[in-house]
Amino acid sequence: MKRLALLGVAVLLFGLVWTACAAEPIRVGVVMGLTGPWASIDTPALNGVKLAAEEINKAGGVLGRPIELKVVDTKADEGETVAAVIRLIENEKVSALIGYCDTHWVNIAAPLAREYGVPFITPGATHPRIPERTGAWLACFGDNAQAAAIAEYAVKDLGLKRGAIWVDTAVDFSVAVCAYFADALKHYGGEVVYEDYFEITWTDFSSMVARLKEYQDQGKVDFVYVGAIPDNCGVIVKQIRDGGVTIPIFGEDGFDTPLLVQTGGAAAEGVVFATHMSLEDPNPVVQKFKSDYQAMFGNPPENAFAALGYDAMKLLAKAIEIVGTDDPKKIPEGLAQIKDFQGVSGTISYEAGSQVPNKSVAVIEVKNGKFVTVKQIAPEYLPDPKIAK
Repeated sequence: MKRLALLGVAVLLFGLVWTACAAEPIRVGVVMGLTGPWASIDTPALNGVKLAAEEINKAGGVLGRPIELKVVDTKADEGETVAAVIRLIENEKVSALIGYCDTHWVNIAAPLAREYGVPFITPGATHPRIPERTGAWLACFGDNAQAAAIAEYAVKDLGLKRGAIWVDTAVDFSVAVCAYFADALKHYGGEVVYEDYFEITWTDFSSMVARLKEYQDQGKVDFVYVGAIPDNCGVIVKQIRDGGVTIPIFGEDGFDTPLLVQTGGAAAEGVVFATHMSLEDPNPVVQKFKSDYQAMFGNPPENAFAALGYDAMKLLAKAIEIVGTDDPKKIPEGLAQIKDFQGVSGTISYEAGSQVPNKSVAVIEVKNGKFVTVKQIAPEYLPDPKIAK
């Protein structure tokens, strides 16, 4: 009898182990521009997603089921983006999609996901009107928050009021963040002296630099605010400084890339930009993330987008846990219930009816080639999202 009892226990344990191992995975599609101008922010974001998924699986998965990532590099190509979203939903049967750190690509991918009834979470695309236009959820703050933070810092902390704004008219994010910055600057008592315009494919900014230098030499501007993407921010600041412009340069989270210093070199010194969090934050949550990222990828997190990718995956897992299912139609109900979620990039809550979390903004300055935190700002004023197209 004793042997039979032991055998029965062994069979039961084996069955439980087998059931756990055989549990159907929760499939999550990840679309990122790992090739092209956004690779320096999308790649760290993907790594953050991978790290979070690994941690979740080691802890037993979600609802006892492992996370299985289906990753596609859409190569900064609109056709590839459309094809990837359709393939992941129709063929791979993903329960949700995580993707992109730039508004343009979310604007292409997320509406397709919405048509299929599959939730889409963006780690780092910051246009605050993304939810109303595409249905996507943001793990990051909106452009109005980061623009207002730099305007507040420039005027209230540095006493700089007269600004020039450089807008990349080919990039939705740049157009939006610059519009919000102009509004916030005026709110804080500053003045937009003039705006200048360029496009993502430009490599020569000499005419714009010459114009900025003329305004500087005439004492008409105190600083320039640049709406640049990761691939060209270093080129822009180098040409600005090489052209004899010495006034402060401010930017947005597109500057949060190693390319700023790698390409800009000494010209990047003193550049100030807004981003999602400080990787130098002594918070144990941040420091553990850095250590775990280093262990998995062999290098420290490249920028805040790594943390945003991590948080996006954890938010999705939490939402599934809340509703008790990975049914795509139920997951948004779980996301809407998330309050005071302690992410690496900050505390995340979705207020009633909002898919953009309220989060503070890190103001970073380049010092000796390193990104150093100046301060953390919860902006006193937020421009109306509808200001931007």
